[in-house]
Formats: sequence, structure tokens, C-alpha cells
Amino acid sequence: MNIAPSGHSARFVGEMIGGLPDGFRGVVRISSASPFVAVTVRSLYNSRGDFLVTTFPIADANRPAPGPIVFPQIADGGGFTTEFIFISATGSATVTVNFLGDNGSPLSAAGVSP
Repeated sequence: MNIAPSGHSARFVGEMIGGLPDGFRGVVRISSASPFVAVTVRSLYNSRGDFLVTTFPIADANRPAPGPIVFPQIADGGGFTTEFIFISATGSATVTVNFLGDNGSPLSAAGVSP
């Protein structure tokens, strides 16, 4: 893909890679010999048929993750869910996830497994 100076390109992955099955999940690696900025969005239809779009952070596999990473709002119910995706570029990793209520006290996370 060539992008002109001060230009941009916006595409869904399915527009770049043909023949992906419905519900496909995977990882896209992006690299360039020139500096660039990438912005990702995640889109899906919830159980009510609403088309949802949200920004999704970029992971640089060559740098350690900043810590801590805070997600100020999560959803589980009313047709909405929050999904976390953890990727380790160099081998196994230990990730600790804490769920806290509005008052800072721990929340139980039913159905969460390591």
C-alpha cells in the first residue's frame, strides 16, 4: 500500500484481504520503512442489530506495554459486551486484570478464566 505524503488510507481488513469467512478473528501486523501513524477501529453488530464502532489501541510488539492500562468503562448486558485481547510477541506472559466498581472496590467477574 502506498500513501502519499500527508495522505491517508482508510480500509476495513476485509477490503484488503479477500475471502475471509464471517466472524474471522486474527492479528494484522503493519510495518513501514518510513514513520507513520496507525489508527484502528473495531466494528460489530450487537444482539439488537446496532452497528457499533470503537477505537482500538495499537500494540507495538517491539516495546513493552505501558502500565497500568486503564479502561474507564466496560459493558456486559443490554446487548453490549467488552472483550479484551492480550498478545505476547516474545513468548508467554503473565497479565493481571482487576475489575473495580465505581467506588474502587473489587468486582466479581463471573465466567472469567485464565
